[in-house]
Amino acid sequence: MRLISLSLVAVSFCMSSLCVVASDLAVPAQLSSLPAAAQSSISAAIGRDKAEYRIRPTNNGFEAASSHGALTTRFTTEGVSVSRGAQHWATTLRGYGYGEDIKPARTVAPQASSNRVEYRRGELTEWYINGPVGLEQGFTIAKSPDKGNGQPLTIALALSGDLSAVIDATRTSVRLNSRNRESLRYAGLAAQDSNGGSLQAWLELRGQLLLLRVADAGARYPVVVDPFIQLAELTASDAGAIDDLGFSVAISGNTVVAGDPQAMIGANQVQGAAYVFVKPAPGWGNMTQTAKLTASNGTAFAFLGLSVAISGDTIVAGAYQNGVGSNQDEGAAYVFVKPPTGWVDMTQTAELTASDGTPGFNFAHSVAISGNTIAAGSLGVDFSQGAAYVFVEPAGGWADMTETAKLTASDNPGVYFGQFIALSGNTVVAGAPDAVIGNRAQGAAYVFVQPAGGWANMTQTAKLTGTSSRQLGWSVAISDSTILAGDLSAYVNGHQDQGAAYIYVEPASGWTDMTQTARLTASDGTSNNFFGSYVSIVDDIAAVVGLQTNAVYVYKKPASGWRTTSKFSAKLTPQPGAALGASVGVDGQTVVTGGSSSAQGGTVFVFGP
Repeated sequence: MRLISLSLVAVSFCMSSLCVVASDLAVPAQLSSLPAAAQSSISAAIGRDKAEYRIRPTNNGFEAASSHGALTTRFTTEGVSVSRGAQHWATTLRGYGYGEDIKPARTVAPQASSNRVEYRRGELTEWYINGPVGLEQGFTIAKSPDKGNGQPLTIALALSGDLSAVIDATRTSVRLNSRNRESLRYAGLAAQDSNGGSLQAWLELRGQLLLLRVADAGARYPVVVDPFIQLAELTASDAGAIDDLGFSVAISGNTVVAGDPQAMIGANQVQGAAYVFVKPAPGWGNMTQTAKLTASNGTAFAFLGLSVAISGDTIVAGAYQNGVGSNQDEGAAYVFVKPPTGWVDMTQTAELTASDGTPGFNFAHSVAISGNTIAAGSLGVDFSQGAAYVFVEPAGGWADMTETAKLTASDNPGVYFGQFIALSGNTVVAGAPDAVIGNRAQGAAYVFVQPAGGWANMTQTAKLTGTSSRQLGWSVAISDSTILAGDLSAYVNGHQDQGAAYIYVEPASGWTDMTQTARLTASDGTSNNFFGSYVSIVDDIAAVVGLQTNAVYVYKKPASGWRTTSKFSAKLTPQPGAALGASVGVDGQTVVTGGSSSAQGGTVFVFGP
């Protein structure tokens, strides 16, 4: 039974589900965007076949080197030690059990084969596998150590070396300091059982003893603890004092796009820009942009980058107050296609506008893209009722054009219809947080499915509502047959404006009017968190932001399917002095979010397993 699964990357040391990041090292961590299970199996297989990842015998044990040579790990009877330059840090498994009743771990010599090291201690085996994504550590516990009697499952690790450990306020991360300066860092502790149910997990420090605690009451073994670590901070090389990089973010594969709607372009104040960041070959690390995208005909206070989206080699950015002809604040969406040689500073490939645009139209307040289709929301249509516009790429490639189709609601969805919009394949979803349900505003999400003959002007295919919702559809996201809608004003356990996120899974017969499949909330939520202000979902991972939480909550779909829960798989928080959660995007196992740090003009944070 696999209890804990971790990965040790080129500049990170992962221990007991906590990844220690060498944050001041120039070489960034090498991590794949594949799901964690795929990373593990592929890395292990490659590691078995390549000599550079094999475990080397030493006089008193074994040794493994990271792929960049930044860290050296030694395995002896006394435990595991890590060296980076002159710094040294070591850990020894003291035991495991429940609460304070810790069974001492037997002292055994390590055993090695190919790229794997094991410490076999009866019912508990501590193991390490070396490969191109790093050194993965795990524990296999054959069965629950005893009756928990309400106490948390505990693994005790003794720490030693040159670095002092400090646990942060969330009790999910640890700073390892050298002379009061952070040298290495653990972050993103989370746990779930074999059904995919999230379990509460936290850290405690007793002198030089680090205790990993998991509340496993009622859990089905094995229990898996997965880490997310902060991999990088992305900033703009030319940021100004009022810039707001990361107001919007999106990710596709190894490319992140971040909007800065307040960027000054030439003499135009608040014209806005979109910044592109491409993951370097070694992996994500702190960096400035690969390219800056602007509009050749942009106007002052256009707010380009208020919304951004990316699919493959195509980026779309909304400028909802850009002037079009003589129409002030009509708005436009700008399409940027990656040149054959890669992303460079450039202006748009195409400009998309609405055929019925008028002054104050606020077109492209939100944008989305999937393959060769772009959707844009407009708040100023039809006396502020709002609409969604669909654009299909012409055979010759993207060019200046008006919409292929206009999507509207059959009833009165309220003034914020299209504030957020999402697109996946042939399905568009538009949020309407002011939609009236029954006799009061509860909000809704409207679903539009492309007709068999192609997109044409139409009203919704389905209307999604939520039980106990108050502003459902404030934010929306879609991945294949699953829709995620945020309700930042939802009451939860008597907490006003704590917020919630609603999951909808498409029925076998297709989308139809329905209430939620599941409701996601935060177990540590309080009033005025505004949880659900931004949402993102890709495959089995959902990410939710609360404007007042300074965190991104990550949920993983259980094996049995989405279900209502307040337990999250991971809570991503920034380093001290930073703030995050202005926006969020997910792709594979990578999460990006906007925020602020010591850098001027906004920051984009990248998290991964």
